[in-house]
Amino acid sequence: MKKNDPLLDVKDLRTWFHTRDGITRAVDGVSFSLYPGETVGIVGESGCGKSVLFYSLLGLLPSPPARIESGRAFFQGEDLLSVSPERLRTLRGRHMGMIFQDPMTALNPYMKIGSQLMEPLLVHGLSSKREARERAVEMMKAVGIQDSETRMQMYPHEFSGGMRQRVVIAMALVARPELLIADEPTTALDVTVQAQVLALLAELQKKMGMTVAFITHNLGIVSQLCKRVLVFYGGRILESAPVTALFTHPLHPYTAALMASLPRAHQTGRALATIPGQPPEKGAPPEGCPFAPRCRHAVDACHSRDCPLLPCGEERHTACWRVQSGELKEMMP
Repeated sequence: MKKNDPLLDVKDLRTWFHTRDGITRAVDGVSFSLYPGETVGIVGESGCGKSVLFYSLLGLLPSPPARIESGRAFFQGEDLLSVSPERLRTLRGRHMGMIFQDPMTALNPYMKIGSQLMEPLLVHGLSSKREARERAVEMMKAVGIQDSETRMQMYPHEFSGGMRQRVVIAMALVARPELLIADEPTTALDVTVQAQVLALLAELQKKMGMTVAFITHNLGIVSQLCKRVLVFYGGRILESAPVTALFTHPLHPYTAALMASLPRAHQTGRALATIPGQPPEKGAPPEGCPFAPRCRHAVDACHSRDCPLLPCGEERHTACWRVQSGELKEMMP
């Protein structure tokens, strides 16, 4: 892999769920790249396909009902969607780490914390049992868990929610992966612990030089941690931009609606803005923009005319053809 090549390069990924109720297009034609050392936020409403996107890449979806209809996903030159299951397990544990959303379900309640931290190192043959123990203790200290030697012998139920989240982070990082996928790691935490965990992730990312994909629906977290943002909706990426540009001048009506719905200190007493309607239950529609039914700028063509994610300004991409054609002057940079 050359210096300026992406660490992860995804092209036209489509993951659909085939059920008795029909087909759900959870991820439908997604393309993006992650570069070494950067932190990218993947934002969007709950159920829009953010987690399914990365579960597809890691081979963690049950099949059936999930089926990858098309796409390529090159990680350090290897296509994650065509490698053998054995090779994918090696890449998943050694080179790609994942922090799952709920630490209590991510941890085995019957295994001691120390054994679970050592397992990735032993399974992938990265160290001896003694070295694995030493690194596990070191990683527990790195994530802010005191008295690590004693806590190695404890079980998950003996930890608080914040401490379990730190353990899950330590498990994801103990093998020192090149890519870390953080799937809403602070959802179940109170504000104080959330701030501590975010500061910890930022510190570890800088120290270890990892690429981080941060999946969240919290735009405040994105503004703190990320340099670039992918806005996800209905199984598709509707906008991609540097974080500052996205917050100051969104180029897609959905992104603009998200920005407008944020609480603002200078508007005390005023009703919060909302986005009318509901997200699509079946993911992206076969044709047209998935946000069109809720968009105040939509015209008839928006419901029947697909719009790919195309460049629209420096380092910016949007999937609104009215913006691309210059019809929506208020959205143009």
